[in-house]
Amino acid sequence: MKINLIIALACLGSALLYSSCRPEIFELGALGNKADLKFTIAPSPTNPNDIVLTSLTPGLTPFWITPYGPSTKSKDTTNVPFPGTYNFVYGVESAGGLVTDTTVVTITTIDEKTVSDPMWIKLTGGGLGKSRTWVLDLDANGVSKYFKGPFYFAGPGWVWDPAFKDIPWAGVSAGDYGTMTFDLVGNANFKSDNKMFPDLSGTGKFMVYPATNELSTVDAQVLHDKAQGGQVANWFAKMTVKTLTDSTMQLIAKKDASNWYIYNYITKEYYDTH
Repeated sequence: MKINLIIALACLGSALLYSSCRPEIFELGALGNKADLKFTIAPSPTNPNDIVLTSLTPGLTPFWITPYGPSTKSKDTTNVPFPGTYNFVYGVESAGGLVTDTTVVTITTIDEKTVSDPMWIKLTGGGLGKSRTWVLDLDANGVSKYFKGPFYFAGPGWVWDPAFKDIPWAGVSAGDYGTMTFDLVGNANFKSDNKMFPDLSGTGKFMVYPATNELSTVDAQVLHDKAQGGQVANWFAKMTVKTLTDSTMQLIAKKDASNWYIYNYITKEYYDTH
């Protein structure tokens, strides 16, 4: 009897071991057919820069990817203020995964209402059809004409002290950093001509986000140095616009969540007349 019990337990253990090691097999349902997706993407009859997104696929939550972010609304409107060719993606979740379809939308006009916001006007010198050129508030003699330095340390717990500008590690090397120009001539165009560091120069686009006081550039970086600016995590990320007037601007570039740099700029006009 004892031998039979041992054999029975051994067989049971082997069965349990086999069961625990055997991989579970999960099968997804069939992937939905892209041809079954029903939706419309069309300009608003009142504003060709407002693109109206409408999901017509019944019983499923849509997932939109637009040039300015995602949406899960059945009906939504995305404002595309500048000319260009843009991809809009519509998708729904099927039993076999996400099914998507891409629509190419061409915009041929500038949305005058968008660029009439005060941030656009101050940055570009007047809005549609205008341009404004800016410089870092520093010259070859190490003089700042409006601010107390070309940049300030900032972040949670940081307090700027004007005396910091006299500490070598806190400063930016004196020099002519060149110019950067924002214009609204046909599009939101941005050009940076960094004379101190030509490899940081370039031509691209820019975008202003008045609701959150932010600015971003594409394909070209705003004027900055390499000593401190080289520690910024991403110069193409949205930067908070701390202050903006007709002649001065401060942009917050982040090294990390606790360490920021506030870069100080003045217009070329202010630089030349003061």
